[in-house]
Amino acid sequence: MVLKPGHVTMLRVHWNAKDGYSLAITSGEAEDVEPQFNGASGRIKMSQDVTGLVDQFVSHGYESHFALVYGDYRDDLVQLAKLLNLPYDLY
Repeated sequence: MVLKPGHVTMLRVHWNAKDGYSLAITSGEAEDVEPQFNGASGRIKMSQDVTGLVDQFVSHGYESHFALVYGDYRDDLVQLAKLLNLPYDLY
């Protein structure tokens, strides 16, 4: 399976024993690419500089797996974080 092209929103629900749960929210554009290997594959062009983004993820201790959904749900996820009284980072 290859991701179809289009805008995507990505979410990481992060757990930290000191601070509890937090959300990492970002977005990008799934590109039209050939399969890279057996199984699900794809390439996402991020909305911001990837090097800086990875540095931020590492400095916050975010794990490597994010949920991905087609569309722009960043505002909805921010509202969810506020309703649940969870800290969040919007990238």
